[in-house]
Amino acid sequence: MNKTSTSNHLVINSKEEYILFQLGSTGEVTYTFFNQSNEPIKTLNLHKEGVIKYSVAIDDVDKIHLIALMRSGELSYSFYEGNNWSNAVIAKFDFPSKIYDNIQVLVEENSFNIIYSYANLINSKLWTIQHVTGSNENWNQYNVSRFVSDRRSNSFIVDKDSFNTIHLLYRSMEGDISQIYHMFFNSLTKKWITTPQKLTSSKTNKLFPYIFVDTRDNLHGLWLENVDNSHILKYSRLSSRDDKKYQWHQIKLPYISGCNNTPIMFEEKGILKIIYSKSNSIGCIYSLDNGNTWVEEDVLNIDSSKVNFIKISNLVFKSGSTKINDTYCSIDEQLNFYFLDNFNSSNIKYPSTKEKLVKPDKDINNIEGINTIIDHQKQIKDTLNKVLNSQNKTDEKVDQILEILKSRKGSFFDKFF
Repeated sequence: MNKTSTSNHLVINSKEEYILFQLGSTGEVTYTFFNQSNEPIKTLNLHKEGVIKYSVAIDDVDKIHLIALMRSGELSYSFYEGNNWSNAVIAKFDFPSKIYDNIQVLVEENSFNIIYSYANLINSKLWTIQHVTGSNENWNQYNVSRFVSDRRSNSFIVDKDSFNTIHLLYRSMEGDISQIYHMFFNSLTKKWITTPQKLTSSKTNKLFPYIFVDTRDNLHGLWLENVDNSHILKYSRLSSRDDKKYQWHQIKLPYISGCNNTPIMFEEKGILKIIYSKSNSIGCIYSLDNGNTWVEEDVLNIDSSKVNFIKISNLVFKSGSTKINDTYCSIDEQLNFYFLDNFNSSNIKYPSTKEKLVKPDKDINNIEGINTIIDHQKQIKDTLNKVLNSQNKTDEKVDQILEILKSRKGSFFDKFF
């Protein structure tokens, strides 16, 4: 396994097969299949070299999609189906005058969402986030936001709710101080909000923004705040259901300092967990009441150089009361996941407080509350069905993009990049 990988994506298909994509130091993209014991079976090459950034997603019919930005400036699109890859160049980025940073792809049944950020070389601190979305020949481009940043990594992060609304969190400078902002894209109106919501206000720098939408459509924002030369874990929440809905509220966490990487969140069986990394340890705090209060778990002592941040796209742990977008994991002779019960890491010893996590919680098991959620979901479904029935629904799949591209010398993406 490549321990020097700078980017890791784990795909889990409907057969519960684990496929780990890694980006190496010379721009090679490899993908490794694992057995049920999280041990590698075989490793294959997709790109031999030249990849700068890439993003992977799996759709509802088990097709894996990979977007890669090459050193040549080409944007390569590949999809994996039936044990075979199909590849095409879909756009040419403007490398002579621009620099590009983060790129993320979100895939639905018949549509793509590609979100990326760039800056002009003459003013490399002024960044623009752009969004290209569509299916087949119907494509649209949006300028999401412009912001000032003194760093290029982790400039933004995205997630989706049950309405297919795209939520985006990013970090921007106000004078000498960085703050955290939230924006969202309404998939029905096809519009981004014009005024970002500001989550923070303190006179300290913020790092590593992270957003998570739980299975009840509550939004959770995480970041690190630089206080007295130490990075403190911070958290804010936006509820979609209670009397505080549609407003961000910062919630007090147990005091955790000395963090050194992006904090993440996932949900397992209705339990929210925040995982944070330090130089010599990795820890977890959890919430049984949708993020209103938080309790400390134990801390595992481990060298942070052996811990990898891994993005996850999966069809298995993405429904009911479980949702996992990212995790921390060690990659050695096998994959060992931290504080992640669903992935059954045999080598990880969970702390004794784990028993607290499985105790019934009155909010989670409240029948009236569950019925309310079910009714709400039915209303969402009815609304979406009405919208969908009013449109001409196409049965063409994403692979038709390639057929169109092969028949043309120029890509319909070209006008966007």
